[in-house]
Amino acid sequence: MVTIKDIAKAAGVNHSTVSRALNDDYRVSDNTKERIQAIAKQMNYIPNLAAKQLVQQKTHVVGLIWPPKEGLFFYNMSVQLQMEGAQRGYRVVLIADFPGEGMAAFRQLGVDHIMLWNCYPNLPVSFYTERARFRGEVLAMAGPRVDGAHLLGVDRQGAFVQAVRHLHALGHRRLSYIGRPTHRDKLSGFIQGHAEQNLKYDPAFVVSDISPTFEEEVLAMLKRSDRPTAMLVSSQTVLFRLLRIFRRSGIQIPDDLSVVVYDDVPELEELEVAFTAIGPSAQEMAVRAWDILTGTYGEGEERYVDEVMPARLVQRESTRSL
Repeated sequence: MVTIKDIAKAAGVNHSTVSRALNDDYRVSDNTKERIQAIAKQMNYIPNLAAKQLVQQKTHVVGLIWPPKEGLFFYNMSVQLQMEGAQRGYRVVLIADFPGEGMAAFRQLGVDHIMLWNCYPNLPVSFYTERARFRGEVLAMAGPRVDGAHLLGVDRQGAFVQAVRHLHALGHRRLSYIGRPTHRDKLSGFIQGHAEQNLKYDPAFVVSDISPTFEEEVLAMLKRSDRPTAMLVSSQTVLFRLLRIFRRSGIQIPDDLSVVVYDDVPELEELEVAFTAIGPSAQEMAVRAWDILTGTYGEGEERYVDEVMPARLVQRESTRSL
């Protein structure tokens, strides 16, 4: 492994000058910095983050605790966070683990700050124990308020209200919701949207994706004489299951059924029918997350930012007017 001493020998300077040049120290001239940095790049030098932390008290590394879940949105959101961090001079280290374990690992690694994608109703005591020991900023994203952390929430309920409004404007009056009943904010938004548009809410048009008879329930609903003309889907994972059902039953999107899916990811544009999507912009959320995490704050609980990302609807080919 290439060391600072190797670079110093190649550059004909002492190792302290190399260290200062690589850390952009003002005491080293721009020409010398550029020459040393070019040599380091040629030699494939990889900085020792632990040593850098001792010198600067900063690593410019942020930890991202990600839930051990699969899904296109999780992948795309993590990519946006890493890309935005890179533009600001930070590297992102991702751990797919539970909150307490992730906090402990990142505290031991000495990262500057920590981001947590929070999909838990309640965090374990171990998380708060580790939070008390961690000196950097913590940003909780997507979930409920977390003591000792900034919050960048997601308005899932508002997203579904907006989706119902969109479908109502297209002339749809019978709407279906397909998703997990435990996602109460999404279902609440679906119901609230009905109330705001004076639509009749029919519980028979709500199907749980974890039901053992999921496919049979969806097919039975679509065979009704008064079947829904539009469907709101709680995630891409559920959408992919529905696409198989639609193909087998001959349902054409959007001719037979308009569909809006929650969470906009690039892959939705690559399907045979590009799907209309509702949810926060991953790119905008990443920008705001870094704004919060690298901001300047006061003291006490009031110092913590508490914001909610609004939803945006991206209309594509899967919804049409009646």
